[in-house]
Amino acid sequence: MITVKLHELIWQYKVKGYQVAEATELSKATISKLVKGENIDVKLSTINKLCNYFKCNLADVIEYKPD
Repeated sequence: MITVKLHELIWQYKVKGYQVAEATELSKATISKLVKGENIDVKLSTINKLCNYFKCNLADVIEYKPD
């Protein structure tokens, strides 16, 4: 299973979801779903925007755990 670790990044960097949404130009709904861990299809462009915003690597944003 692939999960997005946005909740952890937001906590680590001490930012709010709406701040990430505004800075990355992603919708607040998308950020909310990613924070809650809802099962949605995530575009590579979304992951790229998050990596750019947090200045981190791909592994910091997503995680793979075998089912």
